Parts: sequence; C-alpha cells; structure tokens
Amino acid sequence: MHLTNHDLLQLDRDTLSRLDEEALRRLSERLLDDLKEARDRLNQDSQNSSRPPSSDSPYGRSRRESSVNEPADDEAVGEGSGPGETLPAETSPQAREAAPGASDPSRSDGHTPHSLPLARARGRQPGAPGHGRHQSLAVTATLTHRPGECACCGQPLGEAAPGHAYGGYDEVDLLPADPAAPGLVLTVTRHLPFEVICGCGHRTRYRFPRAEVPDEWQGAGVDRQQLLGPRLAALVVLLSLRYRLSRTKLRELLRELTGLELSIGLIDHTLRQSAGQVAPVEAALLQAVEQSPLLHVDETSWQEGALSLWFWVFCGVDAVVYWIGTRAKEMFVNALPDGFSGLLMSDGYSVYRHYENRLRCWAHLLRKARGLAEATCRLTQEAGGALLVLMGQLIQTVQAVSCNTGLDDLARRQTPEVKRLKALCERHQDSSSAKLGAFCREMLKDWAVIVRPLYDPGLPLTNNAAERQLRHWVVARKISFGTRSEHGSRALALLASIIDTCRLRQASAWDYLAEAIRAGRSGMPMPALPTVGG
Repeated sequence: MHLTNHDLLQLDRDTLSRLDEEALRRLSERLLDDLKEARDRLNQDSQNSSRPPSSDSPYGRSRRESSVNEPADDEAVGEGSGPGETLPAETSPQAREAAPGASDPSRSDGHTPHSLPLARARGRQPGAPGHGRHQSLAVTATLTHRPGECACCGQPLGEAAPGHAYGGYDEVDLLPADPAAPGLVLTVTRHLPFEVICGCGHRTRYRFPRAEVPDEWQGAGVDRQQLLGPRLAALVVLLSLRYRLSRTKLRELLRELTGLELSIGLIDHTLRQSAGQVAPVEAALLQAVEQSPLLHVDETSWQEGALSLWFWVFCGVDAVVYWIGTRAKEMFVNALPDGFSGLLMSDGYSVYRHYENRLRCWAHLLRKARGLAEATCRLTQEAGGALLVLMGQLIQTVQAVSCNTGLDDLARRQTPEVKRLKALCERHQDSSSAKLGAFCREMLKDWAVIVRPLYDPGLPLTNNAAERQLRHWVVARKISFGTRSEHGSRALALLASIIDTCRLRQASAWDYLAEAIRAGRSGMPMPALPTVGG
C-alpha cells in the first residue's frame, strides 16, 4: 500500500525520531518504493510506454525531437547570441504599439493580417452555464470504510480507534432479481471512507481498492468510486451491446423504467470502465477456447474511425472470443491459443491454411459451384452444374445417415461419388474459364480437408456456428458504423465475448457481468465462467 499525500503531510523529523528501528525500516522501504514508482511514472511518455502521443506534455519536446534537434553543448543557442546574452521573453507594450504589425483601429475586427487573436483560456469559460447532476435520490443504506492498519507504524486499527468520515459518495444500483417481487428497484448506498487516528499520532485514511489491469486498460479509470453500482453498470452494458441501444435511447429507457436521470457521458464512461474492470476474464475465455475440441473461425469487415479493420470470431463448443484487428496472418496466429489442438472449421481464406488440422465449409463451396452453374459461358455452366449436382448428392448422403449406419457403410456409399467429383475437378483445373479453373484448383489443393466430414457424420459440414455469432454484430455495425477508437474496439470485443459465452452456456450474462464488475472494482479475483446451464 502506497503512502498518500495525506500521509506524507504528517511525516516530519519529529515523527521519524519517535519510531523504533523496525518501524523506521518498514517506512523507509515504502518510501523508497513510492519514490521509484513516482520517478518511473514521471519519465513515461509516448516513446517508452503505452501512452498515446496526445498525452505528451505540450510544453516540451518529445525525446525523439530532442535527440535530433537539440544542439550540442559547444553550439550557439541562437544566431547572433553570444555567451551570457539572452533574448527578451516578451516585447514591451510600447514596442508592440510602435511595431509595424500593430492593430489598426479602422478595422472592424480589431486585428491586422499579421496579428493573431488572444488564445482562449482552458476549461469552462466565464458565463458558461455548465453541466451537472441535479437529481436528488434518497439514501437507502450507508456503509463506512475504515483502514485496517496505520500507514506509519503498521499497527492494526480497531473499531474503537477514534476517527471520522473525510469524504463519501453515493452509489446507485439495482436489487437482484426476486421471483416473488419482479421489477427494477433502485438502491442508493452512501459510502463513507474514514480517517482513523493511531496511537502513534498518525492519521490514516481509508483508500478504496484499485484493480490491477493490463496497460491497455489504464485509460479506463478502473476504480470503485463511481455513481453506478455493478448490476446497473452490467445492465448498461447489456442494453448497449446485446440489445443495440444507442446512448440516447438507453438514457430514455432507464428514465422510463427507473426514473433515474443519467448523462450520455456517464453511460459511455460506464461502458469503457466496465471493460477495464472485467479485463482479466479474457484469459479465462482464451483458455476455454483453447480446450475446445472444435473451433469455428470467421471474420467480417469492421470500421474503427477512419481505419478499415476486421471483426474476428473464434467460436468453440462453449466459449466465444472476438477480436478486432487487421485481416492478416499475424492476427490469426496471435489470436489462436498456442495450446489449441482441436479441429478448425473455416472458409477458404488462405490465412487459415497455416493450421493443418482443419475443415472447409461446404456452404461456401456450394455457393461458388452455384455461381459457376449460373455463368453465361456454356462450358463453365455445364461443368459448374455437374459439380453442383455431385456435391449436393454427397451432402444429402451424409445428412441421411442414421444412427444405425456404420462408418464403413458410409465410406462405401460415398467413395464412388467422391472419386467422380475429384476426376471432374482434375479435368477442369486447367480450363480456359478462369473462374472454373480457379475453383477446381482450390478444391484439389484442400481436397483432404474438404472430404474429411464426408466419412465422419459427427463433423460439421458448414461454418454456420461462427456465422450465427457474427450476424448480430454485423447488424450492430450497420447501426453504429463501428467503433471510434482502439480502446472502444477492445472494450466491445471483450464485453461481447463475455455476453455470447454466457448465452452459449445458457447462463445469465447480466448476473455474471455484475459479479465480475464487483470483483474488478474491489481488486478481487474474477469469478469463474458460468457452467453450461448455470
């Protein structure tokens, strides 16, 4: 636990002289850790950390600019300036009036072409009305939070130790669902952090726990002190992502159902903050996908501001993971868990050939064959029609297999038609029709992968599982036109993965998100993913 500013203000030479050797050593170690962390944070910028360039100080040059443009020690600071000479920081008012670029009173705007208007001060301008929350809610419960030990001497602080509340905030939440009394019931809990006086004279303040999250989520403001409680924050996430409500409609719905007035900024902040609070769940999702015996993979286009990216889905037997990134081989390799050893069902995208133990979606192949059968070229039309008929017969045979039919009988029935299909592809792989030849070569290149489910009716023939998962987010993309930033894309992919994994396991996404958000705000471990039907 780090020392706060409140703690440091109470430390002086007299306080240190009253501490014994062991307490002084512990306090010195904490001060050293705080100093090192403060120095490391002070030296962070966009060149040596994950901070964006916009976070760099506007009053100083970046490290790269300084190393390139900064003159050597023996170089002159400016042209015509010798040792001990300085340039005036600001020209006097008299000099400005006499300068050729002075303001011309005859101009209506009060400026000459060579003068610039004064810079506007930062922040709220004088006379601006401002914005704030004016709704007053009745407090239904009060919780006091007391520190457990003294920040100076380390002695435990009991309930009998004198103290008082030094701040507080109200948290608005929803009661858990009650079958006996259904409905949405708001609760307002007042949290009061206490300042407790130790026997050594030090005043220790309670600090709300802060979750440890990866660097990419530091901008989410992950802390416990905020307006919306876990269940209400989880409801905001569900209404926005699963039910595709805009910020404005979500605000209207909450006002109609609960009478609660929320700002659009708070709703947007809750979505980003909730993603940061449940970020550790991502590791559990990847582990569930890694252990899946069959994984369906697909991708669709996605817009992130001005960037054209791709929305990836990795759908296992009981888990779903989404990623937003480029459509490149590195994206697929990095997203697929290293320990995955199951089957991979995909379409014909060449990136998927990096993984050998895979299946090809027959629905995509049938659509291509149907396109050949409907071509205007007679040769392409005849060959495409023959391919379409053979492929349709093979699929019907697999679908008609009953539980009493053995694999040997299925192979005996399929083998002649499989041979005819392969011979037809070999005959037309060098066809003068570019589309027909490309399709036949694609079939032969992935032949073992394509015919594999024909001899095992337990394997899927299509990639429909992944396409069903993507369909909802394709509709959301058409409504919202994608995301606006990298952080927004990360938040959407993570929260969508949690929601669809819960739905795939027939569990309540609302309940699990509320538990995960509560754990994230308290710095506790994430709850385990719900079991199937749980």
